[in-house]
Amino acid sequence: MAEMPVFILLLLIVGAAALGMVGLRGLLDIRDALQLAEFERLTAPRYWPATRGLLGLCAAAPMYLCASSLGEGALPAALLVGGLGYAVAPHFLAEARRSAERRLLDELALHLDLIALAMETGASLTSALTACAERMPDGALRRCWSRVVLQIHSGVPVQEVLRELEQRVGMRAFSTFVAALRSADRAGVDASVIMRERARQAAAVRFARAERLARAAPLKMWATLMLCIAPCTLLVLAFPVAQVLARLAD
Repeated sequence: MAEMPVFILLLLIVGAAALGMVGLRGLLDIRDALQLAEFERLTAPRYWPATRGLLGLCAAAPMYLCASSLGEGALPAALLVGGLGYAVAPHFLAEARRSAERRLLDELALHLDLIALAMETGASLTSALTACAERMPDGALRRCWSRVVLQIHSGVPVQEVLRELEQRVGMRAFSTFVAALRSADRAGVDASVIMRERARQAAAVRFARAERLARAAPLKMWATLMLCIAPCTLLVLAFPVAQVLARLAD
């Protein structure tokens, strides 16, 4: 009977190690998807249950150590915190995806402008994408263009490569971009005109988003002022006011 707790402890350690290895692979896969802008992979990430379990374990372990003085209550508290970590993991993943998509949309306007400029000077679409992959700052969108250029140079048709990019990214901005290029190719329209119009639209969307955030900033500052600064000001003024009232009372 005395050996049973040791056996259970070893079993828990082995299970936690296995969960950590699989969950870490899932975290690395999510990181690669975010860095390569393959957001479609985040709809159903690989090893996602194990990754959620790892996040819950990372939240439960510190709680168990901090609550060890509670005795038998430490384990239920750790299990509760671990369950909360497991439950909120999808929200963190969704927020990370939204943040990466916002950064990609911010980069898209400048990239489309460079593509349109290159095509207006007589360069082909492949040459324009190569210019983006070589000259733009490092980011998820630049890595997307680098992969596209490698696929085109390997012999894959441009339209097929762009369609695959649209499926990997899974964003409406890329869907309209690829659909516009496909329509221009079918209608025989100059693609540089389409790219210039898409660049203007992307810049307008970026400006509208920045304007919306600027309008929301005063409201956030007002909430901070009312919830943090005003109570602290009252606390600072309370001491001298209390001294004056005490002197008047004397």
